[in-house]
Amino acid sequence: MQVAPSVRFPLAVLLVLGATAVAHAEDKPAVDLKMGMLQGMFRDVQPAMVQALSKPFRELVYKQTGFTGDVDLCPDALTLIEKLKDKKLQIGVFHGHEFAWAQKQCPDLVPIVVTIPPGGKAQSMIVVNLDCKAKTVAELVDDPVTMPRGAKAYSLLFLDKCHAGLGKSVAKPITKKSMNTEDLLNAVVLGEVTAALVDASTLDGYQTLQPGAFKQLKILAKSDMFPPAVVAYRKGSISEDDAEKIRKGLTSANQTASGKLLMTLWNLKGLEEPPADYQQKLDAILKAYPCPEIK
Repeated sequence: MQVAPSVRFPLAVLLVLGATAVAHAEDKPAVDLKMGMLQGMFRDVQPAMVQALSKPFRELVYKQTGFTGDVDLCPDALTLIEKLKDKKLQIGVFHGHEFAWAQKQCPDLVPIVVTIPPGGKAQSMIVVNLDCKAKTVAELVDDPVTMPRGAKAYSLLFLDKCHAGLGKSVAKPITKKSMNTEDLLNAVVLGEVTAALVDASTLDGYQTLQPGAFKQLKILAKSDMFPPAVVAYRKGSISEDDAEKIRKGLTSANQTASGKLLMTLWNLKGLEEPPADYQQKLDAILKAYPCPEIK
């Protein structure tokens, strides 16, 4: 069973948190641990598959530890934020820009770990064939911008910003669920697709693996650098000791054989403590992509 890239991060969090809880089961009495994450993290994945993949985690944690492992899929970031504020959830898994929104609504959210994405950056680009006459996204008249399956949330946010104010037929976003990013880049090179929305790290990999084909591409637009995804909790909802145990378990996950396998599945280099400039990155992305208004 193949798992789409957009679902790898949250599912790996579930499994690693389960392993962390097992490792510390004898350290202290059982503790309920309720995690919230966004339905958008499971883009292009059927709900039944999500439930099937998360069930083993819940059973493992429930039987062997006091961490229940219950997972609440929230329809949007604001719903997840409200449940953290109301202490209905203890842990929240956010994309970086959504965590910036969350902090604005709930300032006492504390990041536990952040992801280390491939290439060390979370950024998106719109690419076209070298022969394409368009110099800006606005010049893609009647030409869609094609997305691969499992496009990243920040990529969609960037595309929405690029498309703002343009006519419906200009750079219209469409998704090709039959294509991964490499397929899509090949289609641009061959002239089968005019413009593609791709992740910067994937484009870097394409350049390394297919340097000749890469030379047939040009970047039409690129996004801001987004903060990496984060696992966070609301101060007081769990003890600092429990938060530290989760942090240690997650940051050391890639040092074990099973952890390395998860990181490969996850398409990540690993997890780390939030870097010193993480808050600065959050502030910058909040300015570029303001928090949606609560309706």
